Amino acid sequence: MKLFEVDEAVEKAKAYAMRLLGYRAYTQKEIGDKLANRGYAQRAIEQTLSTLERLNLIDDALFARQFVAQRLRSRPAGRKGLAFDLVRRGVPSEVIERVLDEALSDVDVENMALDLMMHRANRYRGLSRERALGRMYGFLGRRGFEASVAREVAQKVWTTIENEKVEQR
Repeated sequence: MKLFEVDEAVEKAKAYAMRLLGYRAYTQKEIGDKLANRGYAQRAIEQTLSTLERLNLIDDALFARQFVAQRLRSRPAGRKGLAFDLVRRGVPSEVIERVLDEALSDVDVENMALDLMMHRANRYRGLSRERALGRMYGFLGRRGFEASVAREVAQKVWTTIENEKVEQR
Protein backbone atom coordinates (compact mmCIF):
# COMPACT_ATOMS: atom_id res chain seq x y z
CA MET A 1 0.00 0.00 0.00
CA LYS A 2 1.31 3.43 -1.04
CA LEU A 3 0.93 6.31 1.36
CA PHE A 4 1.16 8.98 -1.36
CA GLU A 5 0.27 8.56 -5.00
CA VAL A 6 2.58 10.56 -7.31
CA ASP A 7 1.55 11.20 -10.88
CA GLU A 8 4.75 11.30 -12.90
CA ALA A 9 3.18 13.32 -15.76
CA VAL A 10 1.97 16.02 -13.37
CA GLU A 11 5.38 16.22 -11.69
CA LYS A 12 7.10 16.58 -15.07
CA ALA A 13 4.61 19.27 -16.13
CA LYS A 14 5.22 21.16 -12.89
CA ALA A 15 8.99 20.92 -13.33
CA TYR A 16 8.73 22.24 -16.91
CA ALA A 17 6.46 25.10 -15.83
CA MET A 18 8.83 26.03 -13.00
CA ARG A 19 11.72 26.09 -15.47
CA LEU A 20 9.74 28.43 -17.73
CA LEU A 21 8.88 30.72 -14.83
CA GLY A 22 12.56 30.89 -13.95
CA TYR A 23 13.14 32.87 -17.15
CA ARG A 24 10.22 35.31 -17.09
CA ALA A 25 6.64 35.77 -15.92
CA TYR A 26 3.87 34.06 -17.87
CA THR A 27 0.09 34.23 -17.86
CA GLN A 28 -1.97 31.19 -16.98
CA LYS A 29 -2.91 30.76 -20.65
CA GLU A 30 0.71 30.96 -21.82
CA ILE A 31 1.81 28.25 -19.39
CA GLY A 32 -1.18 26.11 -20.33
CA ASP A 33 -0.41 26.50 -24.04
CA LYS A 34 3.25 25.65 -23.56
CA LEU A 35 2.36 22.53 -21.59
CA ALA A 36 -0.20 21.50 -24.23
CA ASN A 37 2.35 22.04 -27.01
CA ARG A 38 4.70 19.73 -25.11
CA GLY A 39 2.02 17.04 -25.22
CA TYR A 40 0.94 16.99 -21.58
CA ALA A 41 -2.53 15.63 -20.84
CA GLN A 42 -5.26 18.11 -19.95
CA ARG A 43 -5.46 16.70 -16.41
CA ALA A 44 -1.73 17.31 -15.86
CA ILE A 45 -2.05 20.83 -17.25
CA GLU A 46 -5.00 21.66 -14.99
CA GLN A 47 -3.28 20.29 -11.89
CA THR A 48 -0.08 22.17 -12.73
CA LEU A 49 -1.92 25.45 -13.27
CA SER A 50 -3.87 24.95 -10.06
CA THR A 51 -0.68 24.35 -8.10
CA LEU A 52 1.09 27.36 -9.65
CA GLU A 53 -1.88 29.58 -8.87
CA ARG A 54 -2.15 28.29 -5.30
CA LEU A 55 1.55 29.07 -4.78
CA ASN A 56 1.09 32.55 -6.35
CA LEU A 57 3.59 31.72 -9.08
CA ILE A 58 1.16 32.77 -11.79
CA ASP A 59 -1.13 35.76 -11.37
CA ASP A 60 -2.62 37.29 -14.50
CA ALA A 61 -3.39 40.62 -12.81
CA LEU A 62 0.16 40.98 -11.50
CA PHE A 63 1.53 39.93 -14.90
CA ALA A 64 -0.64 42.56 -16.62
CA ARG A 65 0.42 45.34 -14.22
CA GLN A 66 4.11 44.54 -14.69
CA PHE A 67 3.74 44.14 -18.44
CA VAL A 68 1.98 47.50 -18.84
CA ALA A 69 4.47 49.33 -16.61
CA GLN A 70 7.41 47.87 -18.54
CA ARG A 71 5.83 48.65 -21.93
CA LEU A 72 5.07 52.24 -20.96
CA ARG A 73 8.75 52.68 -20.10
CA SER A 74 10.38 50.82 -22.97
CA ARG A 75 7.94 50.85 -25.91
CA PRO A 76 5.10 53.29 -25.26
CA ALA A 77 1.72 52.35 -26.67
CA GLY A 78 -1.85 53.51 -26.41
CA ARG A 79 -4.62 51.76 -24.53
CA LYS A 80 -5.77 49.73 -27.54
CA GLY A 81 -2.23 48.52 -28.26
CA LEU A 82 -1.62 47.48 -24.68
CA ALA A 83 -5.00 45.76 -24.48
CA PHE A 84 -4.32 43.87 -27.71
CA ASP A 85 -0.98 42.58 -26.39
CA LEU A 86 -2.56 41.46 -23.13
CA VAL A 87 -5.43 39.70 -24.91
CA ARG A 88 -2.87 37.86 -27.06
CA ARG A 89 -1.21 36.65 -23.87
CA GLY A 90 -4.50 35.36 -22.50
CA VAL A 91 -5.23 37.91 -19.80
CA PRO A 92 -8.99 38.03 -19.08
CA SER A 93 -10.73 41.16 -20.39
CA GLU A 94 -11.99 42.29 -16.97
CA VAL A 95 -8.41 42.16 -15.65
CA ILE A 96 -7.16 44.10 -18.68
CA GLU A 97 -9.73 46.86 -18.18
CA ARG A 98 -8.96 47.20 -14.47
CA VAL A 99 -5.17 47.21 -14.98
CA LEU A 100 -5.29 49.72 -17.84
CA ASP A 101 -7.61 52.01 -15.89
CA GLU A 102 -5.12 51.97 -12.99
CA ALA A 103 -1.98 52.29 -15.12
CA LEU A 104 -3.21 55.02 -17.44
CA SER A 105 -5.05 57.10 -14.84
CA ASP A 106 -2.03 59.30 -14.17
CA VAL A 107 -0.43 59.09 -17.63
CA ASP A 108 -0.83 61.87 -20.18
CA VAL A 109 -1.28 59.66 -23.25
CA GLU A 110 -1.05 62.58 -25.67
CA ASN A 111 2.22 63.74 -24.14
CA MET A 112 3.58 60.18 -24.26
CA ALA A 113 2.71 59.97 -27.96
CA LEU A 114 4.23 63.39 -28.61
CA ASP A 115 7.52 62.39 -26.95
CA LEU A 116 7.54 59.21 -29.01
CA MET A 117 6.97 61.10 -32.27
CA MET A 118 9.51 63.84 -31.49
CA HIS A 119 12.18 61.15 -31.19
CA ARG A 120 11.20 60.04 -34.70
CA ALA A 121 10.76 63.51 -36.22
CA ASN A 122 13.87 63.27 -38.42
CA ARG A 123 12.20 60.49 -40.41
CA TYR A 124 9.55 62.91 -41.63
CA ARG A 125 11.59 66.04 -42.39
CA GLY A 126 12.07 65.53 -46.13
CA LEU A 127 8.55 64.32 -46.83
CA SER A 128 5.51 66.18 -48.10
CA ARG A 129 2.98 67.17 -45.47
CA GLU A 130 0.45 64.54 -46.54
CA ARG A 131 2.98 61.71 -46.65
CA ALA A 132 4.52 62.67 -43.29
CA LEU A 133 1.16 62.98 -41.56
CA GLY A 134 0.00 59.67 -43.06
CA ARG A 135 3.08 57.89 -41.79
CA MET A 136 2.77 59.46 -38.35
CA TYR A 137 -0.92 58.50 -38.12
CA GLY A 138 -0.07 54.97 -39.21
CA PHE A 139 2.76 54.58 -36.71
CA LEU A 140 0.70 55.86 -33.79
CA GLY A 141 -2.28 53.77 -34.87
CA ARG A 142 -0.16 50.62 -34.96
CA ARG A 143 1.03 51.46 -31.46
CA GLY A 144 -2.59 51.53 -30.32
CA PHE A 145 -3.13 55.25 -29.82
CA GLU A 146 -6.62 56.63 -30.36
CA ALA A 147 -7.19 58.32 -33.74
CA SER A 148 -7.86 61.70 -32.12
CA VAL A 149 -4.55 61.52 -30.22
CA ALA A 150 -2.70 60.44 -33.37
CA ARG A 151 -4.15 63.37 -35.36
CA GLU A 152 -3.37 65.93 -32.68
CA VAL A 153 0.18 64.68 -32.11
CA ALA A 154 0.98 64.37 -35.82
CA GLN A 155 -0.19 67.94 -36.39
CA LYS A 156 1.98 69.20 -33.53
CA VAL A 157 5.05 67.33 -34.80
CA TRP A 158 4.49 68.56 -38.34
CA THR A 159 4.12 72.15 -37.09
CA THR A 160 7.41 71.77 -35.21
CA ILE A 161 9.13 70.46 -38.35
CA GLU A 162 7.72 73.36 -40.41
CA ASN A 163 8.81 75.93 -37.81
CA GLU A 164 12.34 74.52 -37.87
CA LYS A 165 12.42 74.95 -41.66
CA VAL A 166 11.38 78.59 -41.32
CA GLU A 167 14.00 79.26 -38.63
CA GLN A 168 16.77 77.75 -40.80
CA ARG A 169 16.05 80.17 -43.64
